[in-house]
Order: sequence, then structure tokens, then C-alpha cells
Amino acid sequence: MNRNFSAQKWSWLDKKLWMSAADEAMDKEFDGNYEIWGGDLDPEAVALARHNAQLAEVDDVVSFEVSDARTFHWGGIHGRVVTNPPYGERIMERREAEELYRAFGKAWDKFPEGWSLYLMSSHTEFERTFGKRADKKRKLYNGMLKCDLFMYGTK
Repeated sequence: MNRNFSAQKWSWLDKKLWMSAADEAMDKEFDGNYEIWGGDLDPEAVALARHNAQLAEVDDVVSFEVSDARTFHWGGIHGRVVTNPPYGERIMERREAEELYRAFGKAWDKFPEGWSLYLMSSHTEFERTFGKRADKKRKLYNGMLKCDLFMYGTK
């Protein structure tokens, strides 16, 4: 809501649409109690995330820590996990990514029923490796890479 976009300067786009979108965003802003947590194995990625949260003025509601998804901890009976783990195409080898998916699948089995998971991957055998078929799936792209968004606990 506190950003400017190049598209705001397009002469053919009605300026009222931007105001309407800002009003809609403010109307949908959540004012309840919530925790937002982010983690990564890479301390530099965590530092960058903290910096970006400050720029976005959300650092008061988002916390970050160096952490491993295989040992993810949760609190409360309801929650949502949104993750984009390595695909095994750039950051780690495919075999290592599959080990991560297997371990995360075992960790997910321990989550309470009130939780949901949204995980993006380009791995064509993700569900088999994770150990569970997704409740829903959506095809999308991460850059030029064809991916799926696997949704669990979303029935």
C-alpha cells in the first residue's frame, strides 16, 4: 500500500483504478492477532528477508530465523505454511531436494489438522517424494520455470 509502481504513470490506465485498488487493500487489511515467521538455512537470505520486511514496513509483525524446514516447529492449532524450497535445479542437487521433500513430508504428518501447506516445486515427482498427494494443485511459473503449487489441508 505504501509503494509506487511504474504502471501508475501509464497514460491509458485510469488513475481512479489505482485509488480503488488501494482502498480495497486497506479494506482487506487484517487487524487481528497473528504471527508471521520466515526461515531459511542461509543466514544471508534471512538477513535479506529482514531488510525487505523493514522496507515493506512489516518488520513489526514478521520474524525471521536461520532454520531448517525439516525441523520446522509450530505453535497453535491453526496455521499456514507457505514455502518455495529448492527444486534441485540450481541451489542443490535433485537427490538432495528429494531428501528435503521426504523429510518435510514426515514433518508435515505431525502437523495438527487445522494447518494448511502451500508448497511450490518444479519437481515432476514431488507428491511421490513428499509421500502424500496434494488436496489441490495449480500450475504456474517461477520465472521461466514451470512449477506446481501443491496445496495440503485445503479441502
